[in-house]
Amino acid sequence: MGHLTLWTAAVDLTITLRSALHIGTGLGLAQILDDRIVQGRHPLVEGADLPYIPGSSLKGRLRAHVRQLSADLEWDLQQRTESEAHLFGFDDTPGSLVFADAYLADLGLARSLAETGGGLLPAVARSERSFVSLSRNRRVGLSGRLFRIELADAGLAFVTQLRGSLPAESAERDMALLLAAARDLTHLGGHKGRGLGACSIAIGTIVLGDKQPTWSELREVLR
Repeated sequence: MGHLTLWTAAVDLTITLRSALHIGTGLGLAQILDDRIVQGRHPLVEGADLPYIPGSSLKGRLRAHVRQLSADLEWDLQQRTESEAHLFGFDDTPGSLVFADAYLADLGLARSLAETGGGLLPAVARSERSFVSLSRNRRVGLSGRLFRIELADAGLAFVTQLRGSLPAESAERDMALLLAAARDLTHLGGHKGRGLGACSIAIGTIVLGDKQPTWSELREVLR
């Protein structure tokens, strides 16, 4: 069996919210808030917990888009399976890329929120929204079904890096597929049907082995 050559693989991504985002914890706050958003410490800012996008959420959505895109491109089953395995893993075998959590790109805003305990500036960073469950037959609100969820507001930008290794013989193809899926992704989080989670992803620096190809160059691999 020949030796498998691996290339270092990394890409910087910026996720910009086009509408408010809800990635919930499933936990509420007494009778005030039914579902809070995920929050954690910013790696570059000391202080309060701040909204972030879990790498697992991004990975799951990108995996679904990669699977659909490779089918749309009419790749054969072996190619599709191999690329998905390289990027995301297969069965109990993890993929070669680590999908890091995405944190607020605006360090000034992050510091301001941290200095105030993360609880102020709701019009800039966090807000709440109320929803009601409706009876399909009677078309009226169901008793006791009013709920409030916490949101990360539209306009926020989050940065992350995907980093690991890819087989040299398919690295360009795999990375091109992943980035095409990232550009194709339009929503994250829950409550998409309520107008939440619209986003766009910008591609930054790409590293493959000893090269730094541009997205335009990699995109040609898929043609």
